[in-house]
Order: sequence, then structure tokens, then C-alpha cells
Amino acid sequence: MDCSVKLDMVGKRFTTTVDGKEGYLQFRQISPHVFDLNYINVHEDLRGKGVASSLLHNALIFAQKEHIQIIPGCEFVETFLSKHPEFRCVTWQEAI
Repeated sequence: MDCSVKLDMVGKRFTTTVDGKEGYLQFRQISPHVFDLNYINVHEDLRGKGVASSLLHNALIFAQKEHIQIIPGCEFVETFLSKHPEFRCVTWQEAI
């Protein structure tokens, strides 16, 4: 499922809303160009529909465009990155 994702720098999260229900990918900003993606949550009605993967995919596309390095700070992000080597270029080298 592809969904529209917004960056909320104040709340330190990427967000999406699908059918009126929210999902988000929380991050810690380690430096201006390093984000620790440390928590992902989608409404229970959206689980299993690819919303979390789409949310993360869009965050990684943003990271590529903005030259941001990603620390995979939770299991979901780690697993996704292991299945999508095309995003290896945004993984913070110290985290590998």
C-alpha cells in the first residue's frame, strides 16, 4: 500500500493517515544528517496492510534525497533494511 507521508520535525516523526487512522515512524535526530529510526506504530486496523512498510519506505526515500544517514533503531527497521539492500547507502556506516 502506498500512502502519503509527512515529516513532522517538531514531533520527530514521519506520519501518515489512512482511512482516518494514523501511523507514525518516530526518530531521534542524532545530528543534522543522522536520524535514529527507533519506533514505528500503525493503528491496529491498518496492521498487515503494508502501511508500516510504506511509511518506512517513504522515510528512506526522504533520507536519500536529503543525504540523511539512518540508524536502524528498532527491529522492524533492521528487518526492512536487510530485505531492501537498495537502501544500504542511507544506513549510517557506524551502525553496520
